[in-house]
Amino acid sequence: MKNPIKKTVFAAILAVLTFTAPLPANADKPVMIGVAGPAVNLIYAYLAQDAGLWRKYGVDARVILFESGSTLAQVARAGELSFAINSGPATIASRTQGADTIMIAAMVNTLPYSVIAAKNITTWNQLKGKRVGVSRFGSGTDTAMRLVVRRYGLDPMKDLVILQGGTQPSRLQAVTAGSLDATLVSPPLDLTAKKQGLSILVNIAELGIPYPQLVIETSERFNREQPLMVKNFLKGFIEALHYAAAQKEETKKTITKYLKTNDPEILEATHKSFIQVTDYSALPNMEGVRNAMDEVAARLPAVKSKKPEDFVDTRFVKELEKEGFFKQFQKKS
Repeated sequence: MKNPIKKTVFAAILAVLTFTAPLPANADKPVMIGVAGPAVNLIYAYLAQDAGLWRKYGVDARVILFESGSTLAQVARAGELSFAINSGPATIASRTQGADTIMIAAMVNTLPYSVIAAKNITTWNQLKGKRVGVSRFGSGTDTAMRLVVRRYGLDPMKDLVILQGGTQPSRLQAVTAGSLDATLVSPPLDLTAKKQGLSILVNIAELGIPYPQLVIETSERFNREQPLMVKNFLKGFIEALHYAAAQKEETKKTITKYLKTNDPEILEATHKSFIQVTDYSALPNMEGVRNAMDEVAARLPAVKSKKPEDFVDTRFVKELEKEGFFKQFQKKS
């Protein structure tokens, strides 16, 4: 197995099958779902899996965790996954480079991060020349950091030293240790950073920047060949959004399980924060897609000739809306 992408996904699939209950002997091959994390947004996928919401609609799914959005995008582009839960820039870059990947839904249409910095950095100007960590170049965190610092008058290419720092916990630890000067994290790590005395330069979610932060990506081929699977997958995921809002304590248990925290204050703040940024329509915000395109175009100029609609296929969500699927949740969440 010389292909590094196939090697990566093989290892991930082996791990997820090792630590989940064995399938019945007559079960069909499970559907593999890639998520980028660890971050609070991945909780929806684990809720859909662990609460049996995908099985409710006939989808036997397995969630596979990838360290960064860019790594997940590589594996998705290789066709090793049926669905990828990632940020919009990954789909935009892949599709522009010739892949038939496409966004079919968006559950978070803004940036849910906070920019944290070392204790001695309290203003944006103090970031000039400093080491700023993202997960991987080309990932959602990379795009988000570049987008936000421009809002505060900094040129990410000239004013920052942007470094790859892996997962959010790894980057938080690096800021604490002094090997990074700043990074961006999502709940609950923003509260953890604050408790450690680090600076919170901005809670980006409060800025309300339209942005395709949490999207579901498939391929056009898969949509053609498995339209019923796509719709049933979306049903389970959309129900997970409403489950999280209605079943707070069960959702906190899932956060504890996968994000490894049992601090009551952190759990409460985390649940509140991602409920607030969730878009229950499941439709991508086209202004947000345009924002992501503008950032991706800085490193991939071919994006400039595209339109936001080129990266989105909302027909499945719109069919569910027309069929009345969303009405059952209107009084529950």
